[in-house]
Amino acid sequence: MKESVLATILIADLVNSTEMSKNLTLQEYDDMIVHFQSTMYEIVSAHLEQYDYEGDGSDCSWSITGDEIRVFLYSGATQYDVRNALLMAVKMKLAWLVSDFNERIMKEGRLVSRIGVGINCGKVVKGVRAWRVKTGDVRPSVEGYAINITKRIESTSRKGKSYQVMVGDSLRRKCQEHNSLNVVFSPPQSLAFKGLGQDMPVFEIISFIHSELLPSMPADFKNGLVEKMHYAVNQPMAEPWVFITLLRYYASLIASGKHDYLENHAIRIAEQALAVTEYKPIIYNMLGWFHIYGKGIHNLERALQYFEESLKLEPRNKAALLHKARILETTGRQDLARKTYGDILLHNPNHPEAQRKMTEFEASEQLQS
Repeated sequence: MKESVLATILIADLVNSTEMSKNLTLQEYDDMIVHFQSTMYEIVSAHLEQYDYEGDGSDCSWSITGDEIRVFLYSGATQYDVRNALLMAVKMKLAWLVSDFNERIMKEGRLVSRIGVGINCGKVVKGVRAWRVKTGDVRPSVEGYAINITKRIESTSRKGKSYQVMVGDSLRRKCQEHNSLNVVFSPPQSLAFKGLGQDMPVFEIISFIHSELLPSMPADFKNGLVEKMHYAVNQPMAEPWVFITLLRYYASLIASGKHDYLENHAIRIAEQALAVTEYKPIIYNMLGWFHIYGKGIHNLERALQYFEESLKLEPRNKAALLHKARILETTGRQDLARKTYGDILLHNPNHPEAQRKMTEFEASEQLQS
């Protein structure tokens, strides 16, 4: 039985594996592919089980061939599938970065092997092929033009400058509908795809903050993970996404109130990140956050300066506006705080905290008059 379903499609493969093979023996190349396939297997199988996908083609399917992995999510809850595709994409990159294969490469002073990812949403046909039944395999196949589009989106990841995770417009729009996803995309890159007859907008993920990212990594990858990430950001041409992921982890530890010894270390990593990341508002926001909630580095005026730097680059940055308003109110600058909360409501009329604060300001003014 065949049926049409809306799928979130993720395709990932090794960047420049063909070029790398020229400098590797056949055995070394095979070792790289074996490492890649086993790493991807562990990440995807563990993630799908942890996030309650039934598998067996019912709500997802996936395959690994050579240096490429394809994952199809079609649970019927597209927003849920999109979130999981984004999580898996970064977890794949993280697991491969800290793999034994890349650890050996880094220690030899060579540039690490990277993974490029393409993600998109589109209609596919899911059905059991008769020829597969003859082989005893009754799992459904997934076919559709949307897969070809996603593969072409993935091919542009080599040009990425941050995450090297590229998405199509349909997935980007799904993310914008889902306010709980803290993901930022680059401006559209209008690219011509051979055979399509028209240009197509493609976006790179330039920031993805998610509290579940590191905690949901398989247990076998957690041992020494943070130390390996720290080692990676201190190598030549460190990847910007690693800084963001590492800083988010440090923020979670500092927020617990039990890791103040990490505060100055986190500041140093953030200052390093400013030198390599193109999308700097997220780094300025983290620096501001550290100075608000850090015990030994608590400094509201310094924090305010960082949020102002963020807003110079992105005037509508939600996190920077909210923290700015809170600091201004805390330090007694009520008029400026009210104006900033007003700026938040200008862009997001239903923001609950800004609405409540504006109501409090108006009530206070009425009492005074």
